[in-house]
Amino acid sequence: MKIVPFRVEGKYFKKMIRLYCQLFQVDAAAMEAQFRRHSTYPRFEGYLAIIDERVAGYIYGYSSQKGQYYHDLLARHLHSSREWMNHSMELVELGVDPLYRGRGIAKHLVERLIQNREEENVLLTTRKDNQNAIDFYHSQGFRTLRKGFFPNIPHEYIIMGKSLQGL
Repeated sequence: MKIVPFRVEGKYFKKMIRLYCQLFQVDAAAMEAQFRRHSTYPRFEGYLAIIDERVAGYIYGYSSQKGQYYHDLLARHLHSSREWMNHSMELVELGVDPLYRGRGIAKHLVERLIQNREEENVLLTTRKDNQNAIDFYHSQGFRTLRKGFFPNIPHEYIIMGKSLQGL
């Protein structure tokens, strides 16, 4: 396995979009536009896990700042824990092809993304019914900050966070 930087102009970008759509059953054009927009955000960083020229996994994030849709949404829901919003990054997307799960790919991707970050914290959201993801993030040192988070969709999500100080 090799880990390569995520680039919207890179040779693996379309393969990453296909994997994302496979995992989440969403419109490819809309997701491509979202990924391109996110790649322009401050301190955007992302990585792809490549095995035999296939995208086995992906991750990306960026600095969370006022005025960004998700930053402002999280800030409203973390009102009693505002310190998490100060100098934070958002881990926006993480996915691993089901054919390659159980090989430590997600762990490698998370470690790579959060190493050498300047932010003090990292935040993410995941569906409350995705116990595998919740267990994985807990094993990586994240803690549940808020349950009962409904980001304009019918599914309940939870907000998780991890301090990057001292890493």
